[in-house]
Amino acid sequence: MPSSLVVPRSAAADPRRVLRTAVAGITALLLAGGATAAGPPLSFAEALRLAVTQSAQLASQQAMADAAREMAVPAGELPDPKLKLGIENVPTSGPDRWSLNADFMTMQKIGVMQEFPREEKRRLRSQRAENDAQRNEALRESARLAIQREAATAWLLRRFADDAQRVVADQIAEAELAVTTVAAAYRAGKAPQAELIAAQSMVLDLRNRATEALAQARRASIALARYIGADAERPPGDAPDLARLPFDPTALPDPDLQPEVRVAQAQEQIAATDAELARAAKQPDWSAELSYAVRGSAYANMVSLMFAVDLPWSSGTRQDRELAAKLRELDAARAMRDDAKRMRTAEIQSMLAEWESARTQAQRITEQMLPLAAQRREAALAAYRGGSGPLAAVLDARRAELDVRLALIAQEQAAAKAWAWLQFILPVTEKS
Repeated sequence: MPSSLVVPRSAAADPRRVLRTAVAGITALLLAGGATAAGPPLSFAEALRLAVTQSAQLASQQAMADAAREMAVPAGELPDPKLKLGIENVPTSGPDRWSLNADFMTMQKIGVMQEFPREEKRRLRSQRAENDAQRNEALRESARLAIQREAATAWLLRRFADDAQRVVADQIAEAELAVTTVAAAYRAGKAPQAELIAAQSMVLDLRNRATEALAQARRASIALARYIGADAERPPGDAPDLARLPFDPTALPDPDLQPEVRVAQAQEQIAATDAELARAAKQPDWSAELSYAVRGSAYANMVSLMFAVDLPWSSGTRQDRELAAKLRELDAARAMRDDAKRMRTAEIQSMLAEWESARTQAQRITEQMLPLAAQRREAALAAYRGGSGPLAAVLDARRAELDVRLALIAQEQAAAKAWAWLQFILPVTEKS
């Protein structure tokens, strides 16, 4: 930040330095007190770790994946056998009506029945449950990256909002000192009222900017608190290296490794398995029943063994239609997978372009615009001190320099947002 202060032509230097030192000391104490009250700095890695470990969404999706995997085992097993109990051929008229042992046809039966779905169907049902588990795991990984991405973005926005607050606070301190010295000169009849009004107006403008910077910091903290709770109030620590990406910018990451594409691929596998199940449904299943019948004491007991087979006699209106529907769903899932790949590729290319553009602009501001703004401010200040330039030119130059510094922070922030998006494309080991 510039260290020069707008000083009336005849003002003494010592009081100005004393006042500046006092203001700087008070500001430092206030900032230190605020940091202590909020707790130790929150590092970028810690924010990501807290966001992941405290996410109820991830716990829910992991439970869904575990539940689907648990279903894979019973889906491949034979169904439970059925116990059958009953009474057959009880007379309802005549001298033996409602008797359970007088008529030779009356019998009390106990038996067991077992259905035997085809092994291929059982295998496909187990595979269907496993595919569902894989989809839920891909959804969980996608959600984990999204949470890290959002938490990283909020942390970085808070970090740059704090930088903007410091830049504006430094300018306010300078502007308030200018008001003090110009007011003294005005009272002594050595400065026009217009200069005092201009200096006071600049302070008000800077305070509005400080309010907006504070609001940005609060919004970022609220967004971060969505993921990490009260720790979002802690001041952010050092920023990560925003010039490095987890992949080579000249070679885009493989779309098949990205969770969003893996979700579409898992959905395609589910649709393919459903189609195979529909095709297998055209093959009949069978069941067997073994029973023992007890008759009256005058008659012999009996044993029965029965078999049943499904008869898909109208496959053209049932099984074939179901298979056709599942094949169309498979076509839709394939199209969605292809679309997901193209969409992710376009998103990565767009974010890369934004990241590179923001970094280029930030570099141009740092290397060219900031030096020019500083030179303009120094030239205007020198002209004012020498009596050849107005105070308005000095204030305009300082306002322009502030705009350039805030523009630099805005470009760094834009680059950081794009970096945060690109940082969490592929699954990575959770940071501690």
